[in-house]
Amino acid sequence: MRQDTDGGAQVLVVVMAAAAAAAGHASSAVAGDGTYGGTHLRMPEVEFLAEEQQVEIVPNFEAEHFRFIGGDIGPFRPQRPISVPLWLAVTLRKRQKCTVNPPIWLTKEFLTQRLEEEQALRQAFTKMPDHFQEVAAILFECAAADIQEAEAVRSLLASIYDLRYSKMRSGLANAKDSEAIKMNNLSIMEISAIRPFFVDSMDSFFVLHEAVDEAFQGAPG
Repeated sequence: MRQDTDGGAQVLVVVMAAAAAAAGHASSAVAGDGTYGGTHLRMPEVEFLAEEQQVEIVPNFEAEHFRFIGGDIGPFRPQRPISVPLWLAVTLRKRQKCTVNPPIWLTKEFLTQRLEEEQALRQAFTKMPDHFQEVAAILFECAAADIQEAEAVRSLLASIYDLRYSKMRSGLANAKDSEAIKMNNLSIMEISAIRPFFVDSMDSFFVLHEAVDEAFQGAPG
């Protein structure tokens, strides 16, 4: 790779360091059997997976391909949009080497429509983009200035979060009166948030159920 006046080579050094840190994060997250988090995903591991989502950036530097184990990324040309993994977009944006074009769903219009759909579905969940919570949080942290009507978008996301979590709580509360719970279109983050509580609750339920059965079987006829 050649060095140029825009600092492309220096950018590559920074990017390679970030990639090494991400690789360390991945290896620590993977359990011995190859699954993430052993029995279930933990929140940092969900965020790690979200950082592989593709986003569009507009570089302000020139560089050839960055080479990673997962493949080459580039070339980078000033003011020419390019799609890159979220973790790379964050690395470059923090060093003011690019701006981020937010995903089409991270807009006031899209989220307003999704909120209305969520409100109309009383016992179901509207389909949201993959990792929408994690991607939005990361972009607000490092590239809020690149998001149009950022405060309105942030407010709409909060309303959607609150409504969806309220539905999840209601679904879990009704579990005792039903043999099955239907929660479609949940994100990985949402599933990871309720899984520990739900699994523990079901374990307690089965322990009590077995205790009741044993009590009836041991009772005199």
